[in-house]
Amino acid sequence: MARIEDFDPSIIEPNYEERTYPIRGKIIAHFAMFEKNIEALLAAEFSTESADRRKMQYIVFDRMTFESKRTALKTVLLNRAIEDGFQPTKRIGHPFKKLIEELTHLNSIRNQFAHYPTIIATNKLEYSYAIGLEEYRDSPNSKWFTIDEIDTIINRIQSAKLEILKLTRKKTNR
Repeated sequence: MARIEDFDPSIIEPNYEERTYPIRGKIIAHFAMFEKNIEALLAAEFSTESADRRKMQYIVFDRMTFESKRTALKTVLLNRAIEDGFQPTKRIGHPFKKLIEELTHLNSIRNQFAHYPTIIATNKLEYSYAIGLEEYRDSPNSKWFTIDEIDTIINRIQSAKLEILKLTRKKTNR
Protein backbone atom coordinates (compact mmCIF):
# COMPACT_ATOMS: atom_id res chain seq x y z
CA MET A 1 0.00 0.00 0.00
CA ALA A 2 1.29 3.46 -0.92
CA ARG A 3 2.29 5.73 1.91
CA ILE A 4 1.68 9.47 1.86
CA GLU A 5 5.46 10.01 1.95
CA ASP A 6 5.74 8.09 -1.34
CA PHE A 7 3.20 10.29 -3.13
CA ASP A 8 4.75 12.46 -5.85
CA PRO A 9 2.69 15.68 -6.15
CA SER A 10 4.32 16.50 -9.50
CA ILE A 11 2.19 13.85 -11.24
CA ILE A 12 -1.00 15.83 -10.57
CA GLU A 13 -1.56 18.71 -12.94
CA PRO A 14 -2.45 21.63 -10.63
CA ASN A 15 -4.72 23.39 -13.13
CA TYR A 16 -6.42 20.27 -14.45
CA GLU A 17 -9.85 20.90 -12.99
CA GLU A 18 -9.90 24.56 -14.05
CA ARG A 19 -8.79 23.52 -17.54
CA THR A 20 -11.84 21.24 -17.79
CA TYR A 21 -14.39 24.04 -17.18
CA PRO A 22 -14.39 25.25 -20.81
CA ILE A 23 -14.81 21.66 -22.04
CA ARG A 24 -17.79 21.06 -19.76
CA GLY A 25 -19.23 24.44 -20.62
CA LYS A 26 -18.87 23.85 -24.36
CA ILE A 27 -20.89 20.62 -24.25
CA ILE A 28 -23.58 22.12 -22.00
CA ALA A 29 -23.84 25.34 -24.06
CA HIS A 30 -24.21 23.48 -27.36
CA PHE A 31 -26.83 21.20 -25.84
CA ALA A 32 -28.75 24.15 -24.32
CA MET A 33 -29.06 25.81 -27.73
CA PHE A 34 -30.04 22.47 -29.25
CA GLU A 35 -32.77 22.09 -26.64
CA LYS A 36 -34.12 25.55 -27.56
CA ASN A 37 -34.35 24.38 -31.19
CA ILE A 38 -36.48 21.44 -30.07
CA GLU A 39 -38.72 23.86 -28.17
CA ALA A 40 -39.05 26.01 -31.31
CA LEU A 41 -40.12 22.97 -33.33
CA LEU A 42 -42.71 22.02 -30.72
CA ALA A 43 -44.03 25.58 -30.51
CA ALA A 44 -44.27 25.80 -34.32
CA GLU A 45 -46.51 22.74 -34.21
CA PHE A 46 -49.15 24.71 -32.29
CA SER A 47 -48.95 28.25 -33.62
CA THR A 48 -47.84 30.19 -36.67
CA GLU A 49 -47.59 33.42 -34.68
CA SER A 50 -44.05 34.05 -33.41
CA ALA A 51 -45.31 35.89 -30.30
CA ASP A 52 -47.48 32.90 -29.38
CA ARG A 53 -44.59 30.47 -30.00
CA ARG A 54 -42.25 32.50 -27.79
CA LYS A 55 -44.89 32.64 -25.06
CA MET A 56 -45.30 28.87 -25.25
CA GLN A 57 -41.53 28.41 -24.98
CA TYR A 58 -41.17 30.69 -21.95
CA ILE A 59 -44.30 29.58 -20.10
CA VAL A 60 -44.57 25.88 -20.95
CA PHE A 61 -41.32 24.48 -22.32
CA ASP A 62 -39.00 26.15 -19.82
CA ARG A 63 -40.83 24.15 -17.13
CA MET A 64 -40.48 20.80 -18.91
CA THR A 65 -37.65 18.33 -18.55
CA PHE A 66 -35.68 17.36 -21.62
CA GLU A 67 -37.24 13.90 -21.46
CA SER A 68 -40.74 15.45 -21.58
CA LYS A 69 -39.73 17.52 -24.62
CA ARG A 70 -38.23 14.43 -26.28
CA THR A 71 -41.40 12.39 -25.81
CA ALA A 72 -43.56 15.31 -26.99
CA LEU A 73 -41.33 15.61 -30.07
CA LYS A 74 -41.63 11.88 -30.68
CA THR A 75 -45.43 12.16 -30.69
CA VAL A 76 -45.43 15.31 -32.84
CA LEU A 77 -43.19 13.69 -35.45
CA LEU A 78 -45.25 10.49 -35.48
CA ASN A 79 -48.45 12.50 -35.94
CA ARG A 80 -46.86 14.46 -38.80
CA ALA A 81 -45.79 11.24 -40.49
CA ILE A 82 -49.30 9.76 -40.13
CA GLU A 83 -50.77 12.95 -41.63
CA ASP A 84 -48.37 12.44 -44.56
CA GLY A 85 -49.58 8.86 -45.07
CA PHE A 86 -47.25 6.83 -42.83
CA GLN A 87 -48.85 3.62 -41.55
CA PRO A 88 -47.27 2.58 -38.22
CA THR A 89 -46.73 -1.14 -37.67
CA LYS A 90 -44.67 -3.11 -35.17
CA ARG A 91 -42.23 -4.05 -37.89
CA ILE A 92 -41.69 -0.52 -39.23
CA GLY A 93 -41.68 1.29 -35.89
CA HIS A 94 -41.34 5.04 -35.52
CA PRO A 95 -40.36 6.92 -38.69
CA PHE A 96 -37.88 9.08 -36.73
CA LYS A 97 -36.52 6.30 -34.50
CA LYS A 98 -32.86 7.14 -35.19
CA LEU A 99 -33.37 10.82 -34.28
CA ILE A 100 -35.27 9.97 -31.09
CA GLU A 101 -32.55 7.49 -30.05
CA GLU A 102 -29.87 10.11 -30.77
CA LEU A 103 -31.70 12.62 -28.55
CA THR A 104 -31.71 10.09 -25.72
CA HIS A 105 -28.01 9.38 -26.15
CA LEU A 106 -27.03 13.06 -26.39
CA ASN A 107 -29.04 13.88 -23.28
CA SER A 108 -27.21 11.12 -21.40
CA ILE A 109 -23.88 12.67 -22.40
CA ARG A 110 -25.11 16.15 -21.48
CA ASN A 111 -26.13 14.89 -18.04
CA GLN A 112 -22.68 13.41 -17.50
CA PHE A 113 -21.03 16.78 -18.21
CA ALA A 114 -23.58 18.67 -16.12
CA HIS A 115 -23.72 16.40 -13.07
CA TYR A 116 -20.68 14.14 -12.76
CA PRO A 117 -17.76 15.50 -10.77
CA THR A 118 -14.43 15.97 -12.50
CA ILE A 119 -11.73 13.41 -11.78
CA ILE A 120 -8.34 14.96 -11.13
CA ALA A 121 -5.84 13.59 -13.63
CA THR A 122 -3.03 11.78 -11.88
CA ASN A 123 -0.79 11.31 -14.88
CA LYS A 124 -0.33 14.35 -17.11
CA LEU A 125 0.99 12.33 -20.04
CA GLU A 126 -1.73 9.68 -19.98
CA TYR A 127 -4.65 12.10 -19.72
CA SER A 128 -3.38 15.27 -21.38
CA TYR A 129 -6.15 17.36 -22.92
CA ALA A 130 -8.83 14.98 -21.65
CA ILE A 131 -11.56 15.32 -19.10
CA GLY A 132 -12.43 12.62 -16.64
CA LEU A 133 -15.86 12.36 -15.05
CA GLU A 134 -16.86 10.08 -12.20
CA GLU A 135 -20.27 8.43 -12.01
CA TYR A 136 -21.17 7.26 -8.52
CA ARG A 137 -24.60 5.71 -9.16
CA ASP A 138 -24.66 1.99 -8.29
CA SER A 139 -20.89 1.51 -8.54
CA PRO A 140 -18.22 4.14 -9.27
CA ASN A 141 -17.33 4.38 -12.93
CA SER A 142 -14.82 6.70 -14.58
CA LYS A 143 -15.49 8.17 -18.00
CA TRP A 144 -12.62 9.79 -19.89
CA PHE A 145 -13.00 11.95 -22.98
CA THR A 146 -10.29 13.09 -25.38
CA ILE A 147 -10.48 16.39 -27.25
CA ASP A 148 -11.37 14.43 -30.40
CA GLU A 149 -14.25 12.76 -28.54
CA ILE A 150 -15.47 16.17 -27.32
CA ASP A 151 -15.44 17.41 -30.92
CA THR A 152 -17.36 14.31 -32.01
CA ILE A 153 -20.01 14.93 -29.34
CA ILE A 154 -20.39 18.55 -30.46
CA ASN A 155 -20.63 17.43 -34.10
CA ARG A 156 -23.37 14.97 -33.12
CA ILE A 157 -25.27 17.74 -31.32
CA GLN A 158 -24.88 19.98 -34.37
CA SER A 159 -26.09 17.22 -36.73
CA ALA A 160 -29.18 16.56 -34.61
CA LYS A 161 -29.77 20.32 -34.38
CA LEU A 162 -29.69 20.60 -38.19
CA GLU A 163 -32.22 17.80 -38.48
CA ILE A 164 -34.50 19.57 -35.96
CA LEU A 165 -34.13 22.85 -37.88
CA LYS A 166 -35.09 21.11 -41.14
CA LEU A 167 -38.17 19.62 -39.48
CA THR A 168 -39.09 23.04 -38.07
CA ARG A 169 -38.78 24.66 -41.51
CA LYS A 170 -40.84 21.83 -42.99
CA LYS A 171 -43.65 22.61 -40.55
CA THR A 172 -43.54 26.38 -41.09
CA ASN A 173 -43.55 25.89 -44.89
CA ARG A 174 -46.65 23.64 -44.90
